[in-house]
Amino acid sequence: MRSYPLFDAFPRLGVFPRAGLLDGITAVQPMPGADDIWIKRDDLSASDFGGNKIRKLDLLLAKARTRGRSDVLTFGYSGSNFVAATAWHGRKLGLATQAVLLPQADAPYVADNLATGLHAGAQLHLARGNAAAVARAIALSLAKLLRHGRVPLWIPPGGSSPLGALGFVNAAFELRAQVESGALPAPARLYVAFSSMGTVAGLAIGLALAGLNTRIEAVQVVGDEFASAAKLDRLIRRTRQLLRRTDPAACPGRVAEVRIRTEFFGRGYALASPAVKAAMNRFESATGARSDSAYSGKAIAALYADHDTGALRGPTLYWHTFNAHGRPAGVAPLPAPALAPYVL
Repeated sequence: MRSYPLFDAFPRLGVFPRAGLLDGITAVQPMPGADDIWIKRDDLSASDFGGNKIRKLDLLLAKARTRGRSDVLTFGYSGSNFVAATAWHGRKLGLATQAVLLPQADAPYVADNLATGLHAGAQLHLARGNAAAVARAIALSLAKLLRHGRVPLWIPPGGSSPLGALGFVNAAFELRAQVESGALPAPARLYVAFSSMGTVAGLAIGLALAGLNTRIEAVQVVGDEFASAAKLDRLIRRTRQLLRRTDPAACPGRVAEVRIRTEFFGRGYALASPAVKAAMNRFESATGARSDSAYSGKAIAALYADHDTGALRGPTLYWHTFNAHGRPAGVAPLPAPALAPYVL
């Protein structure tokens, strides 16, 4: 993407470097078979490995390069889209990736993301809990410091730091430009998965700053220990502080309304209820786009449930976060024995 509409509106924000990972503005299109619903195709954010994570990585990996780091260290579940995207795009920028992973329930995308990360040279380390993951990351960083004199740049799960969230403040300005061009009407509601919270935090700030009166339906896909109203408020506050320090004019006095939806989380992370499976099949048949049981499937289920019960009022936008591609070109399938340690 040649320029960020957010940075065009507030040029002082141009101090934040960008890595150039985004192919361009992601399209919006009507949802087939559903009136007054549009889809934001962030699954097509990058032609080789897309999804919503690329918006965060465009800023985060640029920061790592600017600071002269050769490695980044991040976290996620075994099938993490973010870990795979970090490794894939980081390699193109000369950055090695280390990741500490928690095992998860198996799903079709898990093996693809593991294969992508390993193909890109990521060093993957398993941990059996949050405390063990942090301890492992500290040990890896100390070892790197002793051997090379510097530690990897730590990136939080999902890239959801204040800097990463700026990628979605910018995305809201991208959406405003699409509304102004007539690609869709200003949405009254926006449905999106709620996990590491950077996407929702950035959109909550950006929608208000861009003058869009849109309520976010944040569909919970992880446990409360990772995403909650209190944690979201904290990330929004920290992101606004970053904006205020850089350009006070870019810090809105309010943020968009966010309603956290927990009723589609089901039995746990990446576990799809019958309703979620049915929604995924319906969406994929209608659009030809891929979905997953961890994130997009649950957001889609919330959207369809509200549509089918007549709860939607006014134009509605579904923000599709999943990567459009399975394994990038040249990445071989992961052998079944190699997958076993990573899944529950």
